[in-house]
Amino acid sequence: MIETKLKHCKVCEQDKEEEAFAPNQYGKDNRVLRRPVCRECYAKKVKADVVQKRIFEEKNPRPEIGEEFFCPICERRFIREHKNDVVIDHSHINGSIRGWLCSSCNTSLGKFNDDVGILERAINWIKNKGLKLFF
Repeated sequence: MIETKLKHCKVCEQDKEEEAFAPNQYGKDNRVLRRPVCRECYAKKVKADVVQKRIFEEKNPRPEIGEEFFCPICERRFIREHKNDVVIDHSHINGSIRGWLCSSCNTSLGKFNDDVGILERAINWIKNKGLKLFF
């Protein structure tokens, strides 16, 4: 008998079969890691995100390729060369759009899960240990 694995959806708060969650990335040994939100909830979220992003981009156009962009986080100025080098940043907590960022800063925020506590610990780590050399 095959054992059915259940996973908890962060949005609808229901336990569902693992197959109700789309693959997201791969872990060690090519193990499939699945999204924390079920396919049904994710589809609703994506539709809402598309509308919100379209409205934002109409009011705040992305700089064209070949135009200069200034990232408000890393404060780097660069000429856009690629479609995805400037992206819309949004809150992973409530979905609100925050503005345009370079893709590097946007990815970094996402990896810290928009958690101010994690970011503060990272800052403290760099302040306290970042310049020390250990042998």
